[in-house]
Amino acid sequence: MEAGVFGLGATEFLVIVLIAIFLWGPDKLPQALASLRRFISKARNMASNAAADLSREIGTDIKPEDLNPKTFVRKHILTEEDQEMLTNPLKSTMRDLESGTKPLKDELDETTRGVDDARRNVNGQRSRNISRGTNGSSAPAADSSSSERTAASYDDVT
Repeated sequence: MEAGVFGLGATEFLVIVLIAIFLWGPDKLPQALASLRRFISKARNMASNAAADLSREIGTDIKPEDLNPKTFVRKHILTEEDQEMLTNPLKSTMRDLESGTKPLKDELDETTRGVDDARRNVNGQRSRNISRGTNGSSAPAADSSSSERTAASYDDVT
């Protein structure tokens, strides 16, 4: 999808314009857009002033995107060494966890492949039997067992 005006695609922008025309009418729409522009301008000025005040109080250069608490702490309070000290135990624990669960994951993957292969084999045999109209013999099947009917109903779901 292409990003058009304000990160919106052409279709989304057109829908918004049509809704705006419907809500305010073509004669009041320019006034509504001017009010929206003034509101956005005031909001930007307020954010810039807040960031400038905070920068002045703390003594560091703060941008509006730095006002996210996680970003602020990471950028202005923690040093590189502090970050490494906090993340290294988590990284080593994660590596230990991954290495400890790898055999279980491999076993589960192998079991899943076996179940999938068995399901394909059963489905393939059943479809051949159904297409021949037999239960594996040359005579037509009189009635299939309840387990085959149940298995066939599971095929419809899977």
